[in-house]
Amino acid sequence: MDFFVQFGQQITNGLVIGVIYALMAVGLTITFGIMNVGNFAQGEFYMLGAVATFFLVSTFQLNYFLGLILSAALIFCLGVIVERLAIMPLQSRGFMPVILSTLGLSVFFQNLALIVWGPVPQSIPSPLSRKPLSFLDIYITPQRAFMLVAGVLIIFALFLFIKKTKMGMAMRAVAKDSATASLMGVNIRKVYRFSFALGCSLAAVGGSLIGTLQTVSPTMGEVPVIKAFSVVIMGGMGNVQGAIAAGFILGVVESLGAGFISTSYKDAIAFGIMIVVLLFRPQGLFAKQGLR
Repeated sequence: MDFFVQFGQQITNGLVIGVIYALMAVGLTITFGIMNVGNFAQGEFYMLGAVATFFLVSTFQLNYFLGLILSAALIFCLGVIVERLAIMPLQSRGFMPVILSTLGLSVFFQNLALIVWGPVPQSIPSPLSRKPLSFLDIYITPQRAFMLVAGVLIIFALFLFIKKTKMGMAMRAVAKDSATASLMGVNIRKVYRFSFALGCSLAAVGGSLIGTLQTVSPTMGEVPVIKAFSVVIMGGMGNVQGAIAAGFILGVVESLGAGFISTSYKDAIAFGIMIVVLLFRPQGLFAKQGLR
């Protein structure tokens, strides 16, 4: 019985971290599927979301939940500015200049955060209790439960947005065939800008959620962004549903590896899975064409 309890505990832990991977990976997938841009600064938007939430909650004494929403909105606005200044002018020059631009943005934002934030890691204060709740001998704190529920609701809301709204239909049209969408009257530039900002905002939410459990620092996005790219590759480039499924799979597999093997190999698991997927199914586990 102890084995099954521990197994259930690790599955629960894995789902919590998996929803963070899914949020980051969905942002990357939207950006790649629509704009054909690999955003290597996604980890820094993840970090900036956590930093913004910390300042809103600690310095301006805002409620954590309000701070979470405002920080996502702020990073969305920052994403609009970044797309206009650092992405749009380079898109006509090919894939590589944009990649180098996002790498430069990553270095810039990380060093800017180091100047403003300083080298001392801190955690985002949360009003939710850290006292664990128990169900069938499986424990989860209210904060972790909130992370999981909030992440799932955000992903569900994103699906509704893409399926039901005018902008969502425009995003799907551009992902399918940007030239035809342009001929049908879709403002391609507006869709690109919104999609990039949305991807940045999703990463920021992930950082704000995890920042209550882990420390916030200028370098906190370095490892998660690599794992997010692993998730995107596993799920199939441009496939939102695949990125979500792969995010949860990676979170659960990591947690099981940490619980039953060793925490020392936790980060290596993501890279091992990515290598195996690339060797045997390079198109991804859930490969589809376009944003669906």
